Amino acid sequence: MLRVSWRSRLARILSRLPQVTARYVANRMRQQWRRWPDHAASSYRRAPAGELAAYFRRPAVEGLRPLGEPIAALGELYLDHRFDLLGSGWSQVKHGMRCAGVGGHAYDPGPSVQADPDGLWLDERINARNRARSREIWRVVDPSYRPIDWQLDFKSGYRWREDCWHRKIVYGHLPGVDVKLPWELSRMQHLPQLAHAYALADAGEAGFRPAAEYAREFRNQVLDFSATNPPRFGVNWRCTMDVAIRAVNWLVAYDLFRAGGATLDDPFTAIFRGSIYDHGRFIVENLEWNPTLLANHYLADVTGLLFVAAYLPSSPETDAWLALAVQEFVAQIESQFHLDGSNFEASTSYHRLSAEMALYGTALLMALGEEKRSALARYDARRHAGPPQLAAGPIPLHPIPGAASASPLPASHFERLERAAELSLHLTKPNGGMPQFGDNDSGRFLKLRPIARARTAAEARARYAHLDGSADLAADTVFWDENHLDHRGLVAAINGLFGRQDFAAHVGDADLETQLVAAMVGERKVASYRRIRAAEGAESVRIGQEEDWTRWGDAASRASGHRRLVRSFPLPAGGAPELALFGYPDFGVYVFKRGALYLAVRCGSTGQRGNGGHGHNDQLAIELCIDGTDWLVDPGTYLYTPLPELRNTYRSIRAHFAPQIEAGEPTELGEGLFRLEGDPQTECLYFGPRGFVGRYRVRNCRVHRRVELLDRGIRVTDWLSESSPSASDPPRLRPPEELPNLAVSPGYGLLLRELRARRTDLGGVAD
Repeated sequence: MLRVSWRSRLARILSRLPQVTARYVANRMRQQWRRWPDHAASSYRRAPAGELAAYFRRPAVEGLRPLGEPIAALGELYLDHRFDLLGSGWSQVKHGMRCAGVGGHAYDPGPSVQADPDGLWLDERINARNRARSREIWRVVDPSYRPIDWQLDFKSGYRWREDCWHRKIVYGHLPGVDVKLPWELSRMQHLPQLAHAYALADAGEAGFRPAAEYAREFRNQVLDFSATNPPRFGVNWRCTMDVAIRAVNWLVAYDLFRAGGATLDDPFTAIFRGSIYDHGRFIVENLEWNPTLLANHYLADVTGLLFVAAYLPSSPETDAWLALAVQEFVAQIESQFHLDGSNFEASTSYHRLSAEMALYGTALLMALGEEKRSALARYDARRHAGPPQLAAGPIPLHPIPGAASASPLPASHFERLERAAELSLHLTKPNGGMPQFGDNDSGRFLKLRPIARARTAAEARARYAHLDGSADLAADTVFWDENHLDHRGLVAAINGLFGRQDFAAHVGDADLETQLVAAMVGERKVASYRRIRAAEGAESVRIGQEEDWTRWGDAASRASGHRRLVRSFPLPAGGAPELALFGYPDFGVYVFKRGALYLAVRCGSTGQRGNGGHGHNDQLAIELCIDGTDWLVDPGTYLYTPLPELRNTYRSIRAHFAPQIEAGEPTELGEGLFRLEGDPQTECLYFGPRGFVGRYRVRNCRVHRRVELLDRGIRVTDWLSESSPSASDPPRLRPPEELPNLAVSPGYGLLLRELRARRTDLGGVAD
């Protein structure tokens, strides 16, 4: 492992001490100031009078009908409060449930509850000042409804408390406990799919319950959450990002139910509007802003605030929220997305998450009505104290490329968005999956289309190791398995703005998001950046010349012994169709596609401008897919905080099919679970029709990789250079056979039993 000297660590700490101390004191004072009113009176607020706006339209039944089977099946599971999140298996989440545990760590179940219609059962759970309002909300819930335990990590069994103020919530402190479980459930991303079930049932499609049952379940789950999670109390108010995503999913589901003709009663609507207002107040007062690094959490905050402000009735307060959200949304898309469309997190999965935020925020801004548009000119910037500072109005408007209207979004914003879809298109393998370079926590902004396939429970157990302890899985029952590496939904949604034929062909009949976004923006279509200025895309990227390829081949041949390692991978017999190359230097990924061959090489920074919060030590790692079968794959992420040692194992270079030296990490893993310390100076030296050459620095040498495209296979040569000739212990390349035998994790918490890749017996042949 690359070591950082204690002197450099001490110097870094001392240099940051004044800034950190000042920020700590300011945060403590701000927390105390905000804590007092929440304990002195109810934290619920009354929303301004008025109706919520509408933006989404009811999707055509013809667009939903091909998804009828999974929508009906998933609807049944959600009605029964069964959720499969982050590797939990389909679990019925309820109070008092016993959980299987994680890594041998299981916690005793909490008490079960008998929920009475008057809400007296809440008195022992809700803090004193919020009990009256909580009970008032609970009385609106249907008497037969069973409450969900929103505070529970339903894998480990650990439970947080509803009466704990949000800033006092502690997590990451016990083995096996994962705060992401209640956070993921509380995003409530299943609710828009319940709205689809309502639409199909209302249209008379077979296999569905009466439509009203889906609307009642949506209503009851929102009321359940609102009654048992008072604003700023409990684990589900701890992270602003999750508050924002929840607000968006509530609003979109509400919109889709209304568009489909569902009748939602006045008492519910008033409570719902008040809770949306509470979400907006929380977001604007708890923005995950700091002066040094703003990443996907902050982008989620401002996009969520954008939705809340766009839906709530206009007022001086909500107009200022809208202006702030627009200002920061535009700035963050420019900051967090490179010119080639890739996201700066150095993660393909976080690219999808952030691009979904960018897309749906963009579509909402294009769909704003006249009143909201005029609010961007008349808002009072003094209504927001910051940080960040809200600039005085008006928000500048720009022509929408190819359309006869304007928006707050510059032309470069739309180009980045279109290129973001191109990246997902170009990186998709022939088997439909994405390479998962960097972290994959299965995070989504909206799940408007189910991407699940039906397996038997027996097949699911045989496929996934993490299901071994799952109860309630009879062998012949159907297990709906979500494919977290299918990114077609992102391409489909972005195509709702652009209408490109190659995007449509890639998506096929999975175009529900295209229909929904296109209906939102109406006639405001966007012209492709390629048509406007004939710009060249990723397929035109080339690095180096023929002489560079030859020079690095000569350098590789001069290395010998433990300083050189060659592996070959054969291709099946057949013709040699045209080679397609796609380069994304800003992200650091290079793709080759030729007939049965798919090859992706990772060669770039650790992400987040050097922080590496969601990057891995995957320098020069490759993913190889032949005839639709993955031979070499990135093992994924598995878990974040429950088992820190495994977190570091999965992001270590030893977990990747990459050149590496013994006992050497390109960047330091010991600086925190969401930081990579040090710059490995990774660089691409050649990318072209012959193949790829790249290198990175570790210790006193450079580690090289040359990937050669042959007629019947590929040859991968790794070698070392620039080591000190006088070193008593010269660096040595570690053979792939010595890499850990990790199970592949194709989504957060998932573990595939089979291990593709990395070993000689799976196809690699040593020269």
